[in-house]
Amino acid sequence: MNLQQTLWVFFGFSGRLSRQAFALAGLLLYVIRLYPIYRMYEAQGDEEALAHWAGVFLLLVGVLFVSHIALAVKRLHDMNRTGWFSLLFVIGDLVFYLILCLPRGTDGPNRYARQTNAPA
Repeated sequence: MNLQQTLWVFFGFSGRLSRQAFALAGLLLYVIRLYPIYRMYEAQGDEEALAHWAGVFLLLVGVLFVSHIALAVKRLHDMNRTGWFSLLFVIGDLVFYLILCLPRGTDGPNRYARQTNAPA
């Protein structure tokens, strides 16, 4: 996968994404989000390191939230649904992620793209 495809998967809002690709990409985002939490836990007692990793965590949460929304939009497009439902991530991040991992996408072309795992 080249850089352009990677950027589309994590930050593009058009096209469709299969449930396997969605699940793996989302899992990667959750692992990335957990790393600064681990580092904050390890930095107990060191206020400077704790503040550093807290800042990294806040920055990552913002970027990864946008990425999760982009993934959800493409997954919803694969199920022939509007991407506006992706805003449910604000309410139930992990629950909505798990719900989107379950249903199959539409077979063949739909109104959002001709094929899965490709930009529109």
